[in-house]
This record gives sequence, C-alpha cells and structure tokens, in this order.
Amino acid sequence: MTRSIVDYLAENARRTPDATLVYFKERKISFREMEDASARCRGALAALGIQPGDRVALVMSDGPEMMIAMLGVMGMGAIVVPCSTMLKPAEIEYMLKDSGAKLVIVTPEHLENAKAAHAPKIVHDLNQLLEKSKPAPLGNFTAETPCLILYTSGSTGSPKGAVHLHDHLPETIERVAKVVYKLGPDDRIFSSSRLFFAYGLGNSFSFPIGSGCPVVLCSERPTPQLIAEILKRDRPTIFFAVPAVFRALIEYAKQGNKLDTSALRFCVSAGEVLPVATWNEWKEMSGVEIIETIGTTELLHAFIHNFPDRNRPGSSGVRLEGYEVQIRDESGKPVEGAGRGTLHVKGRSAIPYYLNKPEKSAELIQDGWVKTGDIYRRDEEGFYWFEGRADDLFKCSGMWVSPGEVEDAVTAHPAVLEAAVVAEADDKGATIAAAYVALRPGQKAGDTLSKEIMDLAATKLPRFKRPQRVHFMDALPRTATGKVQRFKLRQRSSPAS
Repeated sequence: MTRSIVDYLAENARRTPDATLVYFKERKISFREMEDASARCRGALAALGIQPGDRVALVMSDGPEMMIAMLGVMGMGAIVVPCSTMLKPAEIEYMLKDSGAKLVIVTPEHLENAKAAHAPKIVHDLNQLLEKSKPAPLGNFTAETPCLILYTSGSTGSPKGAVHLHDHLPETIERVAKVVYKLGPDDRIFSSSRLFFAYGLGNSFSFPIGSGCPVVLCSERPTPQLIAEILKRDRPTIFFAVPAVFRALIEYAKQGNKLDTSALRFCVSAGEVLPVATWNEWKEMSGVEIIETIGTTELLHAFIHNFPDRNRPGSSGVRLEGYEVQIRDESGKPVEGAGRGTLHVKGRSAIPYYLNKPEKSAELIQDGWVKTGDIYRRDEEGFYWFEGRADDLFKCSGMWVSPGEVEDAVTAHPAVLEAAVVAEADDKGATIAAAYVALRPGQKAGDTLSKEIMDLAATKLPRFKRPQRVHFMDALPRTATGKVQRFKLRQRSSPAS
C-alpha cells in the first residue's frame, strides 16, 4: 500500500508530468506543476515556523490553491484542518481552538471570517507566498502519522474532530476509486460536494491524484445553471453529488433547460438516501445511472457501494473489499445473513480516535469498530438498505416505523419534491407519523393535496406506518452536507408521548 497521497502525486508527476490534473475556470494545472507548487508550499510553511505535527487550518473555496495547501501541509508532516466555508466565525473559532491550529490559510473572500474567528496567524494570498518561496523536501513521516482532521457535522453537541492518518487516503483510492469507479487517465471528475467534506475530499482530491485523472474544480456555489455549464464545457465522465442536487437538476431540466450528460459514464450519490423516484427520473431524463453509496467522516469515504454493473436503486450497495461490516441487534450481537440492526464498520481508513474527546472515542470506536448510528437492513444478496438513524425511528401502535419507508411512499406523489417524516402526537396523545413536504414548482399546497398524498401512501403502507398529517414547507431544513435536520422538524411538532 502506498504510504501517502503525496507519493501518488510524485509517481504521476514522474510518469505523466504534463497531463492535466486540475481544470479550474480558464486554468489548467498539470501533475508536475502541482508537485512543484506543493514543494514550494512546504518551504513557505517551514519559513513561517510550521513544524511536523503542527495543525494548519484551511478556510478556502475549492480551487488549485486549496489542493496545493493540503499537499504542502501533509507533505511536510503537519496536519490539515479543513473548515467549511459555510460556517460562522464562532464555529470556525471552535475548530481552531480545539485543533490547536497555528496557522490559517484562506482564500481572500474568507479573510474577514478568519479574522472574526480570532485566527492566530493568517495567510490570505497563497500564490504570492509561493512565488517568494523555495522548494523544500518531504518531511519525515510514516503511513501511520496523522495528516488530516475532519470535523463532523453533528446536530447535537459540539463537532468532533476525526483524526485521519496518511495511509487512510491511499486506502480509499485503492478500495473505491480503482475498484468501484475504475478511474483512469481518460476519466474526468466533477463533484458538487466541497473539498472540506470527506465525500468531496475523496472525489476531488484523493481520487484524481491517486488515479492519474483530471478533476474539474469550482469555487462558486454549485447551482443547477453552473453545473449545467460545467457538464457542457468540461464534459466530466463521473459526476458526484447529493440527492438534493440531483433533484434540483431534474427540476432545472423540467423547466426546459438543457443538461448535456452525454460524456457521463455514471453518477454517484451519497450523504442521504436517494429516493427511487429520483433515481428513475434522473435515468429517464439523462440516460445515465446513479450508483449510491454510504460513507462517513470517520471512514473517510465509502465502505458500502453499488457498482456500475451491480446496481440496486434505493440501496446503499454491497460491502467493499477491505472493510468489515456488522449489523448488530439491540443486545449488541452481530446478525448473521439477512437481517436488520445498527451498522458497525471496521477498515484500514477508520479513525483511531476523535481529537480531545476520549469519552466519545470510547463510546463510538471499540476495537477498531466504528458505530455509525445508522439502522440498516441487509438482504439475502448482501445489499444494504438504510432504514434511518437510530434516533430517528419511532413506534406507532407498538411497532417500529422507519421514516425512509414512509418518505418513499409520500414522494411517489408527482407533486412532491421531497419529504421528511417524524413522530407527532395526535389529539389523544398517541404517536402518529407526520410528513413534512416540499412541493415541486407550480404545485399548490392545501387540504385536497394533503388528502391525495395520504391516500396514495395508504395504498403502499400498512396502517400503522401511514402518515396521518401532512405539513407543507418551502424547503426542508438541511445541514451543510445536505442532510435533513429532522430534529428541527421534531421541534416544530407537538411532542409525541
């Protein structure tokens, strides 16, 4: 196994030095240019007093400079701390203090946020710094040296810093990019998910560097119009997104806008369950299949995945080679064969601990097994089907209800764009399923439509699972990674007993 991502870069810079690694607006950056820039970045960091083991935070929009910064920091043996550009100064300040970051590198548009976060030292023009810097050799580190801290987006409590080691990135390249996607130099990647997320970091950083193929980077918010422009201009062969983005693109196309998907081999969806209705609409509209996956910040990327030639819409896929997956029942005992329970994962890319959180580390990481908190069903063929977060399930009439199953029934109505189901109490205090619904453009909310949705769901679900109320919203509340914030919907609901 290759020691580090910087070794992949060196190998590809030696083998195909002039091949393009990054397409960014009107710029092209080759593998050799990226390696040269990362060597100068190591020199610049050393001149600023950064030493191996130090933490360097990034508050940067996606672009070549962010890739250079990550490679420079990792290559000298220091640790990268990517911070979401969607965060408020107080949230960034928490990450800077928790990680002990000695330096913050920003792109100019995020300079004021970094200042407001009381960053200890700021580099706001990396390119200018690189012009004055001399190359420095690689630092002294091993495959098991920490190189990356990714903060999880939690709905409760403070974010947890997931500590990744150098050989975690090569593991995702070998297990996912080369086996599932079969990436090669003729491919071209575009991901609407940002580099500061684990999903986006794998898609747009690790996989192109490790597979020798180019990536298209975009610093602006990936609106449907911008994605359409990139699909037409840059012609990526693989497009990574989350379900909300695929839904937005479908609506964009329905409004008469052109989406050129002719260069795509397939698309990948992660972050939350992709409804089968959305899968079908995308396939009908584009002619391209979406392969769904599940990964976590703690595992860095996917460990269960559909394959282009083995794909089950609605499923997260099958276990990837190199990872152990267990479904455990309520007593904590592994379920053999087909069954249902809490998902636990073990693999070489799993974090050994959370930064500064020994209690959480002990609770969620035991003997190398990471407790995901997801409830999954495994079928006879080895496909895994998401049934909800452990804390999202609820009982109606004494029987467990999985929100995802109810949501599939609700989104089957043609007027519904997306839905989320939570528990509410009826007038007598009994727990019922309530659906929060966002409608497609041009659809009118009201009692008639509410009844239609509930009647349709009644044809697909047993009585205890059927939604008894429908609440209409302009849009569902979501985290920065695109996941529905069900706790906010529960806060709006009357408490269930």
